[in-house]
Amino acid sequence: MENKHIIIGTAGHVDHGKTSLIKALTNFDCDTHKQEKERGITINQGFTHIDLPNGNSLGIIDVPGHADFVKNMIAGACGMDLVMLVIAADEGIMPQTKEHLAILKLLGVKTGFVVLNKVDLVDEELLELAEEEVLEFVAGTFLENSAIIKFSAADQTGKSELIEKLTEASENIQPKNTAGIFRMYIDRVFVKEGFGTILNGSVLSGKVNKNDSVFLLPNKKELRMRKLQRHGKDVDDVVAGDRASLNVVGFKSKDFKRGMLLSDEMLKDTKLIDVQLSLFENSAQLELWNQVLFLHETVRVPVRVHLLDEDFLQPGKSCLAQVYLPFPIVAEIGDKFIIRNSSGNVTLGGGEIIDNHPLHHRRRRKGQIEDVQKIALGDTAELIAAQVRKS
Repeated sequence: MENKHIIIGTAGHVDHGKTSLIKALTNFDCDTHKQEKERGITINQGFTHIDLPNGNSLGIIDVPGHADFVKNMIAGACGMDLVMLVIAADEGIMPQTKEHLAILKLLGVKTGFVVLNKVDLVDEELLELAEEEVLEFVAGTFLENSAIIKFSAADQTGKSELIEKLTEASENIQPKNTAGIFRMYIDRVFVKEGFGTILNGSVLSGKVNKNDSVFLLPNKKELRMRKLQRHGKDVDDVVAGDRASLNVVGFKSKDFKRGMLLSDEMLKDTKLIDVQLSLFENSAQLELWNQVLFLHETVRVPVRVHLLDEDFLQPGKSCLAQVYLPFPIVAEIGDKFIIRNSSGNVTLGGGEIIDNHPLHHRRRRKGQIEDVQKIALGDTAELIAAQVRKS
């Protein structure tokens, strides 16, 4: 049986046991940084994998739960096929439990289950109340009919049930399309003595061979690979759904940074995009012009957002908008994004890119806005017509 290429991830409030859960499953501690050890919390994304009884080896992303590091959570959540929402039985639903689930929904994650963690700290009555709270919380979300696994890293309660659930999920998840353009946004850069620069990321689409050339975008540099790894093992190819490591030669580590894209095609960059934008129910209202932080894959950049078909955007509502970027990024139609306030401490909402090379809509002419509305509906004929109009 061919091995599935699937990335699973954690989500949930700080100190609800996401990292200890992964350690119990894999015997690997995703908190590898000195500061994480000193503070006892996850700050950056952690990466490992689990080999399942059915032969599937799944990539695992451990995301930080602290409110100060939501930006790192968002970068880690991009590319997840399956999420484990971790909720401590002794604390229940907390602020980042809610925020993480809302972010996952906007990023297009559709599959997952709940891990009710630290069950060793509560009695049967409290555990029953915690489970009822979870059922009420996930009602109406993509986790509504998902399993709730009762787990404890301390005494290994629920470990076999969790592995069984992961095995079942790995068989049911549909693999990503590997026929398209290879795209991998860099989320980690480091130097390994004797090897050189290592680039890590989640493969979002396509496939690449170790003998292929890849382009570093938007810098438009061609890279040559010395080694290609999946889950710590040398491989000839990586495909969509893999956590991958590329050992590249000919450049220094300072030439790379998080947010850059690796692709097998010279994709065009952009400083202007049209989006379908939605705000969370508890968000602040957006005005006609706004300064916000824009988070797309592993990119995080301050931008200006100009509403197109509304003069202001109320919490819980959606509209079309144009995003002005201070420097070029590479983004594709259909990509998801998140916006936070300009200070970066409140998540406002997010949405989907509907045009990555739009016309300028500063004056919001009626005909232009109607064209954007047609593009947003995704009609193929209208998309072609829009490209003709631009030229």
